[in-house]
Amino acid sequence: MQEFAALLLLLLLLCPTARGEEGPVTRGGFVSALWESAGAVPYDAQAPFSDVSPRADYAPAVSWAAHQGLVLGTGEGRFQPERPITREEAAVLLRRWAALLEWDTFLPDGVAACNDYQDISPWADDSLYWACDAGVLPWSPGGRLDPSGTLTQAQTADIFSAFARQGRPG
Repeated sequence: MQEFAALLLLLLLLCPTARGEEGPVTRGGFVSALWESAGAVPYDAQAPFSDVSPRADYAPAVSWAAHQGLVLGTGEGRFQPERPITREEAAVLLRRWAALLEWDTFLPDGVAACNDYQDISPWADDSLYWACDAGVLPWSPGGRLDPSGTLTQAQTADIFSAFARQGRPG
């Protein structure tokens, strides 16, 4: 029941249609949603990134994610929490979280190639294919993964709903 309540809260926080808004989800917002889906365990807000203020709403989530090894930053000690998250960044975070949960993150041979494979960053390739193959991240129209595309709040809510379904025993 507690999982259902946390998921409902997450969906209400992220569902823009109830508020009449639709916008991109930031890196800080996505990590906050991940943290919420993990139970929002209280965590010291001292994130290891120079651009994450301890007073920011997402600071405990970013600190938790960094200490779990889920986020590594964007270089030079920064996280860029206000930048919209890309599909490939989201896929990497989700696959790392799934691995920590000891879920199967194996990518089988023969996963269908996409039309925009040349646009995928080398560090995100397997994770992006895994997230789409696992049904956590939907394919973009036309057989594309759209690695640099950003996520809306509604898409993020759908992603975490699909991710939660993946963790249920079949």
